[in-house]
Amino acid sequence: MERSILQQRELIEEHHIIITMRSFRLLSGLAFLSLTSVALSQSYFRNIPPALEHYRELYKQAQLDRQQTPMNPGPVLPPTADKPEDQNVDDGSLTISDILPKARNINIFASFTRDISSVAGRLESITPGANTTLLAPLNSAMQALPRKPWEDRPNDNSGVSAQRSEDKAAQNLQRFVEEHIVPTSPWDEGQDNKVATLGGQELWWETRNGKKVIMPGEIVVDGVLGKVGNGEIWALRSVVNYE
Repeated sequence: MERSILQQRELIEEHHIIITMRSFRLLSGLAFLSLTSVALSQSYFRNIPPALEHYRELYKQAQLDRQQTPMNPGPVLPPTADKPEDQNVDDGSLTISDILPKARNINIFASFTRDISSVAGRLESITPGANTTLLAPLNSAMQALPRKPWEDRPNDNSGVSAQRSEDKAAQNLQRFVEEHIVPTSPWDEGQDNKVATLGGQELWWETRNGKKVIMPGEIVVDGVLGKVGNGEIWALRSVVNYE
């Protein structure tokens, strides 16, 4: 009997060691992901113009907030799914600006909207004429861009360089953001419901294989992150043409 009890204790200790090792590996993996996320953010904002330097700090803070509460993130929006409409936030008392900071998978683009007064004012407005469908590219889409939103277009012949002019860099960024603002909500499907963005491009959307696809450009909507009193937030897998 004594030998049996001893064997049981050894078995319990062995299981405890295995569980401890697995926990250590899990925590190490989470730490690696956090460091990778910070590295991506630092890479994204490299060589940013001085006028837009504060965006680097906004994004760093967003990353820190995410790292500090990994197990209890609080009242965040639900993740995207195959049927994102089933998970929408539908509350007439909220605005896009209220829920935008909670959508961490689009926080690079979200940070750009806050300092453009015309856009920020629209996203917090409750007047019917300000209803908006916000087309927000995912962080992965923003990080994959061949050039940053504040940089000059390849065919820019204005003679003013964004690298030397803070005003030009800010104008380029505003143009990029405005191309992702559709000034209507709800936005009906079909080419007959084509709408011009605040930047001037005419867009419409279709359903393909159960997904919303924005045309032209065939931009896949990853999910509807929120539906509130003054509009909706659609997460995009790529960006609206900004050439």
